[in-house]
Amino acid sequence: MSGVGIINHNVSAINSLRTLQGTNNGLSKNLERLSSGLRINHASDDAAGLAVSEKMRGQVSGLRQAERNAQDGISMIQTAEGVLESTHSILQRMRLLAVQAANDSYTSYDRRRIQDEVSLLVDEIDRIADYTEFNRKKLMNGTTIGHANPEDARVLTADVTGIVADADYSITVLKAGSACNLHGNANLQDGPDADNIINLRDIGVVGTQELHMVVNQNTVVIDLDEEDTLADVVYKINRSGAPVKAGLDEEGNDVTLTSMHSGPKFNISFGDDPDGLAMRLGLHGGVSGTMTTQMTANDSFGNPLPHALFTTGTQTIISITNITSQAMFPTNPGSVSVPGGYGKSLGVFASDSRTFGERELSRAINIESIVAGNAMFPGWNDINGDGITDPVDLTNSNLLKGLKLHIDEELDYGVLQQTRYDDLANDYSLITGNAIAGPDFTAYYPGAHGQDIDGDGVLDFGDKFGRGQEDHFSATPSGEEWGIGNTTSLWSTRLSVRDSRQVYHVGANAGQTIITDFGNMSSETLGLSFTYRAGGIMHNGRNQLLNGARSQNLRQYISVQTQDDAEHAISALDEALNIVSKKRSELGAYQSGLEKVADYLSIAQENTTAAESRIRDVDMAAEMAEFTKNQILMQSGTAMLAQANQKPQAILQLLG
Repeated sequence: MSGVGIINHNVSAINSLRTLQGTNNGLSKNLERLSSGLRINHASDDAAGLAVSEKMRGQVSGLRQAERNAQDGISMIQTAEGVLESTHSILQRMRLLAVQAANDSYTSYDRRRIQDEVSLLVDEIDRIADYTEFNRKKLMNGTTIGHANPEDARVLTADVTGIVADADYSITVLKAGSACNLHGNANLQDGPDADNIINLRDIGVVGTQELHMVVNQNTVVIDLDEEDTLADVVYKINRSGAPVKAGLDEEGNDVTLTSMHSGPKFNISFGDDPDGLAMRLGLHGGVSGTMTTQMTANDSFGNPLPHALFTTGTQTIISITNITSQAMFPTNPGSVSVPGGYGKSLGVFASDSRTFGERELSRAINIESIVAGNAMFPGWNDINGDGITDPVDLTNSNLLKGLKLHIDEELDYGVLQQTRYDDLANDYSLITGNAIAGPDFTAYYPGAHGQDIDGDGVLDFGDKFGRGQEDHFSATPSGEEWGIGNTTSLWSTRLSVRDSRQVYHVGANAGQTIITDFGNMSSETLGLSFTYRAGGIMHNGRNQLLNGARSQNLRQYISVQTQDDAEHAISALDEALNIVSKKRSELGAYQSGLEKVADYLSIAQENTTAAESRIRDVDMAAEMAEFTKNQILMQSGTAMLAQANQKPQAILQLLG
């Protein structure tokens, strides 16, 4: 308590001022809170509360955006599912047409008109798969599942048809499957009419007759006329859309057919040959058969050169090694390391065509190892050391799942092919056993990469064509080399596979995602078409075929051109309908799930906002009461400060 006579320090005024300043600070906070509606405007207001509030604000904004993400995902799925409704309608129409064509009240001409519509509908399915987009992102062509990127598309290409695992593979073509070859021996001569015109009339054709060509259980019907020459026959076959290339031999007397695809799946046959045209043309084919040869030409030494009269297609065999960096993708099973330490040998796989799908890649085969110099080829998996390739158990692995591999046809097209190397004598000796210059060798034989594959100590033809194949070659005085042999050699390439399924982030925090895939709804995936992906020039085993022009991207459509084909088409279309139905069901489930997620996010956002409000927001009623109190204290404090300031004036009365 200050004394009455003190004037240097007015303690009462100082005390009143301090109290008034405190009241003023409180009143300022009251005004700030009432104007902002927030209890915490600065960290000093509630440091811990501010930290909790800011985390909750991040949750609220994240939940709000996650709800929008879910709604965008729903829109994306609705786009895809709605488009598949059109695909379903197309498939139903195709099935109706197949049932119609299965009735024998229709002629071959009628069925071909039905086939025209079926083929157009298949193309429409592919347009839907390729054109369906959301925000410029294609949905139905497989890119929303994954990507398979080959190092060398001239050896291998790949499609993603299902869910894949991130991995890198080394794929080696151990045996490039060959195509079916048929060589007719009609040897047409001018017939009894002696009109000096060689045509089908000369082999007994009268009027218009049908040639039924069957490949992969699909028939193409070709109308041939008695006035047609063999050149006309070749032209009509090549224009028919059949997955076959036709050509003439050098003399123009025989027709040769080569399947556009390798493997026994694409052997050429002629159905029931209703008009006997195949028989008259000397064409004999079927699911099975043995190669017969006829000596029709000689080399420069007078030795006979064989060419194929009839050969069936042979399997394609590949070896696959997982070279994935295990630090990046620890997905590899097995126990046997491959040189380099990058992965394991997954085994050897075989296909009846040049395509390796789920069926072919689901099981490795045990085959006798191809030994070069008594050494196993790198990447092969010989677990017990018996010289036999042992498969790796892939049961619990996602490796090789969801992929369809296409080995390029031109690696070894046709069973017997003519290969000519001109003027090589100046570069190296053609005699087996002599050393061959590495640069020249690799230039002419890129598949060999300058390796001594057959282990005989020299680089020679055996290194390109396999052990024993050098016997098919002989030197000529002119330095030219003609060779006929199965070019079974090694081609390798790397394939990188990456999972690119659609990830919807439907939560406020990291890792709160939903993964979806839209599938690959192309006609080939649905089993309605088959595409030829090479530009091979056909050979008859001896010569490049006359009129055997290159074909790019030839497609084989599901056929309804015979009663048997139509029956098969009904079953194939039922399977396609099941695939589309399954995918629509999956998309519907995804959409339903996202709708539930959106509802949850809305509720979570509401509750989190309420929790954050209780921490951050001001109670306006309580704050108003505090504000009123501080207003009164402010007025009272101001009055008391005025009174305290008047106290020193009382001293003047003592001085009077």
